[in-house]
Amino acid sequence: MIKAPSFSRETLVETLSELAGLVGVRETTVDLALYGPACLLLATKLYTTVTTIDAVAVEGQLQVDQAVVQMAGKHGWPSNWMTDRIRKHLNRRVEPPSHHLLMLRVPAAPLQRLRVFVPEWDYLLTLKVSALTLGEPIDRQKQRELRYLMRVSGVRAAGDLDDLLTRYNSSPCEKRRMTALAHAVWWQCAAAS
Repeated sequence: MIKAPSFSRETLVETLSELAGLVGVRETTVDLALYGPACLLLATKLYTTVTTIDAVAVEGQLQVDQAVVQMAGKHGWPSNWMTDRIRKHLNRRVEPPSHHLLMLRVPAAPLQRLRVFVPEWDYLLTLKVSALTLGEPIDRQKQRELRYLMRVSGVRAAGDLDDLLTRYNSSPCEKRRMTALAHAVWWQCAAAS
């Protein structure tokens, strides 16, 4: 029977340690960037548990994917307990190591096989807002995340959020969409506070 996993910070680190044992090939180190709730679980106190992990390997995604399937079979988890679906929202100009912070080396250096990164707050904020659909209401949990990320990123007004979003999205069409999203997000998050 397939059971959905639930990761606390401690079990997430244990799971990443197990993953490290499976992805490391000889002297190779895989760089893995965490996003979404798993990132926030590892780096903040916004979550106490998560059920899926959004992660992208800078190189070695095939190794990671094979290890994920192997771990799913071993633990009786669904095959999508770790997914790289966030990749479609990433900006290739700013991907790891730029705009990311090293959070964890597994196992500890010098024999590390897996380095785990999380995005800097302003970049994570832009990813979360960019993934939203204009006109749809934002649920309470996402509002909480967005308010936290705006606070730690120094966003104090809709214009600050707009400036931040357009910094990472350079095409004129994307800039218009980001400006509209910035004002919609600011209004919904400010109204809910």
